[in-house]
Amino acid sequence: MNIWDPFHPFAYFLHTTLGVAGVLGAILALSMTKGSGRHILAGRTFAVAAAVAAGTAIAFSFTAFAPMAIASSVLTVSSIGSAFLALRSKSPRVTASEVLTASLMAFAVIWLLAGVALSVPQGGLLWIPPLVLAGFAAAFLFNDIRFIRLDDIGRKAIRLQRHLSRMTFAFVVAVHAPIVVFADDLGIHPGIAFYCPFLIWPAIVLYFRTRLHRGLYNSIVMNRVNGSSG
Repeated sequence: MNIWDPFHPFAYFLHTTLGVAGVLGAILALSMTKGSGRHILAGRTFAVAAAVAAGTAIAFSFTAFAPMAIASSVLTVSSIGSAFLALRSKSPRVTASEVLTASLMAFAVIWLLAGVALSVPQGGLLWIPPLVLAGFAAAFLFNDIRFIRLDDIGRKAIRLQRHLSRMTFAFVVAVHAPIVVFADDLGIHPGIAFYCPFLIWPAIVLYFRTRLHRGLYNSIVMNRVNGSSG
């Protein structure tokens, strides 16, 4: 008997409960005014719940080895960490936390590429899903390295966009996992279940970036108007 078996029911309950709470928190955070107290609370609720859910997903792999679940969990934790560090990063000094989140992303790239290498000899199209995720992870890792090398002015210019991109990606991964697991029960084609969330993610980012830029533009205009009238 695997030593993790006695903990499996509790881990499953914790994973499911926190997964639902995290998704609800993310939806609330996306719908609320950005930067407000309620937005911050909802975002932190999602971050904590998703991180713990990711940890329990890794724990499942001790009883039933699930390489893609491990990859998704690492991507989630790294994305959440990068999202929060983007807001806190106000100097060009590289922190240990930034190195850690980038290292987790690098681990995800290596892990997924190893999955591709092991899947190709088996034939079929099993190598495509890990390759797709490896592409996302590699792009994020490249972005992590660029962000670490920026000065304080460069970081300040993109920190909101970085926060938005990483938090929404973590949300997509959190939603993606249960959709794939329960695709058959929900009558969803496996291909649609796997790829659709990642196709929706850029649309979500683009929508909120547009709103963000519009809000910044309006703020600049109002400051100029107030300054000239004063």
